Amino acid sequence: MIPMSQRKQDILRALVEEYIHSATPVASETLVRKYRLNYSSATVRHELAGLEEASLIYQPHTSAGRVPTDLGYRYFVEHLMQESALSLNEQRLIRHQFYQVQDQLDQWVRLTASVMARLLHSAAVMTSPRANVGFLKHFELLSVTDLSAHLVLVLRDGTVKQQRLLLEAPIDQAELSTLAERLNQTFHGKSTREVAADLSKMDFTPIERLIGTTIANILEQHGDPLGDIFYREGVVNILEQPEYSRMGPEEERNERVRKVMEVLEQNRFLPVLASQLRASDGVQIIIGGENEWDEMRDVSLVVARYGQEGKVGGLLGVIGPTRMQYGRAIAVVRYMTQVMNELLAEMYGFEE
Repeated sequence: MIPMSQRKQDILRALVEEYIHSATPVASETLVRKYRLNYSSATVRHELAGLEEASLIYQPHTSAGRVPTDLGYRYFVEHLMQESALSLNEQRLIRHQFYQVQDQLDQWVRLTASVMARLLHSAAVMTSPRANVGFLKHFELLSVTDLSAHLVLVLRDGTVKQQRLLLEAPIDQAELSTLAERLNQTFHGKSTREVAADLSKMDFTPIERLIGTTIANILEQHGDPLGDIFYREGVVNILEQPEYSRMGPEEERNERVRKVMEVLEQNRFLPVLASQLRASDGVQIIIGGENEWDEMRDVSLVVARYGQEGKVGGLLGVIGPTRMQYGRAIAVVRYMTQVMNELLAEMYGFEE
């Protein structure tokens, strides 16, 4: 970033905060009056011209006030924004909500997205947590025909896998249930490596070995740790923002709505984000044109990975117009990441 005088920083901070609040181009007189700047209107206008030359703000119309650019928001976020945190009352309320859905992983994910959307009156996105290594929670065997059965696996992260088994001899449902009960006791909580180790050193009947080998193969092919379940909450919230309801000509607003809906209805941008985010990097902000997706040029994302890298985790965050309350959004995403980290650490038994 370019070096900037304290005076320019004061004026830029006030302008960004006012625009985030009002969604209206900001005039120099407003800054002097409302933010009690110790500078004259003439001085403020001179500094605004300098900020415009530096591409930190722009004037949408000749007679209008100024609006931050993506670069201006970036400077604000990195140098001028005040730190924010959730109040103790908000934290207690969130903890209480999670306490009511103990040990229900899918409910944790839905609740996290819902909380972020409500606290920020924005859209929230989240992927369901996925483990890099699949661990068996339990499985069932269902008879299909005399010589075939349906194997249904539930993994510890909630993933459900299914596969058809071809049998060498007829087996009825009662015997299949007995087999499943016995092998569940042996393989419960184990990874593909641990199941394979059991198969190599323990005595199993041919049908037990077939079941065990199939389970090991399914666990080995667990898939992308990012997961393929994508949660959205608060879509209506973002469409109620001035950028999509009243700012600019109707045709421009409709185009903004189309783009943001396309972003929220498709999750193809999440794998790209995931490749850029590491759990150790904490909360990250992607502002407008910094994103490679054309549909996302008018929005900002505040996102983070949650969970433990190399074990289990996912992605969570919020999407809103570039005129976003960044400090508040960072605080919410950071806190919800902490909550999910604690819940997953307790479920999977790893240290945070």
